[in-house]
Amino acid sequence: MRFIFNKKAIVYLCNIFSMVQGRYKFLLITILLLFIQTICFSQALSSAEYKMKAVLNSGTSNIPKDLLISKTIVAISLNNGDNTKRSDWKSFAEEAHFYIKKLGIDAVMYFYIDDLICGPDVQRAIINQMIRRDIKNILLLSRDVINGREQFFGIVTPFNKRPEFIAHNQPAWKSQTSDLEILFRNLARSIDNADVVLENLLIIDQPEYFGNINIVKGKRFETFNTDLRIDRIAIPKFDDIPTDDTSGKMADLINDENSKNLLKNSQLEQLMVNYPYKFGFISYDYNEKKLASKGFQFVLLRVKNSGKSVRKLLGYEINNEVKELITVRKGKDGNVSVKNIPIDEMVYKYYVKHINSGDIYLGEQWDGDDNWQDAFANHINSIIEKLSQK
Repeated sequence: MRFIFNKKAIVYLCNIFSMVQGRYKFLLITILLLFIQTICFSQALSSAEYKMKAVLNSGTSNIPKDLLISKTIVAISLNNGDNTKRSDWKSFAEEAHFYIKKLGIDAVMYFYIDDLICGPDVQRAIINQMIRRDIKNILLLSRDVINGREQFFGIVTPFNKRPEFIAHNQPAWKSQTSDLEILFRNLARSIDNADVVLENLLIIDQPEYFGNINIVKGKRFETFNTDLRIDRIAIPKFDDIPTDDTSGKMADLINDENSKNLLKNSQLEQLMVNYPYKFGFISYDYNEKKLASKGFQFVLLRVKNSGKSVRKLLGYEINNEVKELITVRKGKDGNVSVKNIPIDEMVYKYYVKHINSGDIYLGEQWDGDDNWQDAFANHINSIIEKLSQK
């Protein structure tokens, strides 16, 4: 089968990636730029991207055989040069969907890439939703600027039904072009050469977007559990990125990023130095029952996304009239400062989760911040202050 596309205006978008704790939360985002690192090392890469070689088999370009007879999700990455705020990614999704439908790909849901990796509880909930909807494949689309030129990237790979979204060394189709239409022409040619069977005939005309999702499996409390005085809490650390099968410039970049992670873990230790109760640093495992078997009753987790999305995910009341979030900080000297953060900008928000019940504890006041260090300190200091009260 052959595909002919009409030229459409290209929407200027690109990808934005973020460092998140835990070994699996890197994996989905890393495949989006799997092949970029072979083209341009002058571009600044995020922590997640350094894991590319450990994720997909870059020596293959395989089209999943069930691509045109099954459901697919689309993850879009944008970069407007401002990592604090996402661009109008839905305009890009609408343009891409025109080509995707022509190809016969049943894209049943579109995600902004940050929504897929913004926290372990979010990722777990999305995985379960994808399994329930019988999603088989993932299409990742990105636009970036490399050496001053706009570049579009596409990757198609199977969904492995696990928290890491994909398996180590699994095959993937990938392409890079300077034009979105040409990217989909390349995909059409690969589909044609693979002799893939087309059965997807009832495809929606407009993209369906990922909405709010319930990540709280237990109860939700805007306070702290006093059992933290006696029970042990797990603090996820920033894990090293594997350097398996990497060499040369990529290995240097990974080693450099691991050095940064070492510094971040040192910062974590410093931020916990005054915590008077039981805790331990851990490599996060999506099977949290393993943490319980090691003597942990609580785990400290975080969500990173736009302020509005974070509040939705954590069950806060949303007032569409509010344009800024107010974070109250209390310093070691007892002085209080206030920080206003636009609600559409990226924020970090930590919370405590009781492992066995799934209950979450958010604290009595909003303490999200625009960097992980301050957000972490805000939350830990609030715990200490609250539990020190009689």
